[in-house]
Amino acid sequence: MVRRYLVPGPLVVVLQRLVSGFLFIPSVIALLGVVLAVLAVWVDRTLVPDSFETWVQILDIDAAGARSVLSTIAGATMTVISLVYSLTLVVFTLAAANIGPRLLENFTNNRVNQITIGLFAASFLYALIVLYIVGESEVPKISVAVAIVLVTVSLFSLIYFVNDAARSVKVDNEIARTQHALRRSIDRLLVKETPEADGEAYRIPTGPTRTVAATAPGYITAVDIPDLKRLALQAGGFITMSAHLGDYVVAGETMAELVACSDRCTEDDVRRAILLADARAPGGDIKFHIHLGVEIALRALSPGINDSYTALGAIDHLSGSLAMILQRGVPSALHRDEAGTPRVWMPILEIKDIIGVALHPLRRAGRGNMLVTLRLIEVVGKLRRIALPRHAPILTMHLRLIASDATRTIQGRHDRREVARLLRAASRRRPV
Repeated sequence: MVRRYLVPGPLVVVLQRLVSGFLFIPSVIALLGVVLAVLAVWVDRTLVPDSFETWVQILDIDAAGARSVLSTIAGATMTVISLVYSLTLVVFTLAAANIGPRLLENFTNNRVNQITIGLFAASFLYALIVLYIVGESEVPKISVAVAIVLVTVSLFSLIYFVNDAARSVKVDNEIARTQHALRRSIDRLLVKETPEADGEAYRIPTGPTRTVAATAPGYITAVDIPDLKRLALQAGGFITMSAHLGDYVVAGETMAELVACSDRCTEDDVRRAILLADARAPGGDIKFHIHLGVEIALRALSPGINDSYTALGAIDHLSGSLAMILQRGVPSALHRDEAGTPRVWMPILEIKDIIGVALHPLRRAGRGNMLVTLRLIEVVGKLRRIALPRHAPILTMHLRLIASDATRTIQGRHDRREVARLLRAASRRRPV
């Protein structure tokens, strides 16, 4: 059975964006604090007997003491919430300056940040709601106990948050996190088995064609393949996507073509199955994740920073992801209905294009940099030895390009010899 290319649908992308940032998850946790407050007061009023304090002496507290504890918790948690937000903004500033502004999404999606803010917001609302509900003479013992437990959990989450924030601004940790995301994407999108034959594209049906143009500019972040297959089936035709996932289209640019489709499938129907957004989404776009890793290396090699060792670390981590890519194949871009009839063609990047997205910018930015040139040769040689045989020519081409750049930009005789030695080692045949 041939594995199809997994393209995220619009609903998946919308849900991913919903749970990202500092709005949805903290708000949900805060609302749970309100629900917990109402439930705790109800337990205090209906389920706790008058003699409960004789069972658990730690809950022996009077009404004034209970209100004092709750008031203290409410005031303190609001102060800590502002501290957490301020510390998060400081981390954002450092990350944008040292790592790259496009990597800030990784920080806004960090569950530690979201949960910590949510816990303190829940603690604040919990204490506030309990204070509002109970009367001055009531002694909400269970409610106070729950408040103490909740603020204790929030305190430990704050400690973990500070530790995580300190680790987040270290560029090596961010490089590793970016590559872990890339490898998860590779596992989901690329296949280990042999893909369909190269002539698959020529089996696409032909016939009268209508084009579907974009009505607004934006990045193609999701395509609803099941919906496109349904539209093609009911129209008795075929739909070809002209743009790749992650491409930026302008108004009037062709996004898809309707081949031999009846009027039951309209251009607007196809547009509704394609989600355009102002920013790219990582869902089914391997190139997006590669760009994030390459961006760290390019920023390190820029004249204003000139940090070759950070670039070397980025190249090392990226090589692990490229090794996974070179040991796999590209899934089928042709999608069929349940009867086996071709219905949708979704173009995807070939392995050579994916590797080029990573290696071409690194090679160009590293021209004349001896450290980067040597590391690129070592990495490409290593990848060439472990890649599938059909991918080896791709890496041979990149070795030639690196050698050509080194010949023009590296002047020292000893350095040239070192480059030549590594090129010979990298060009050796794979072990049999």
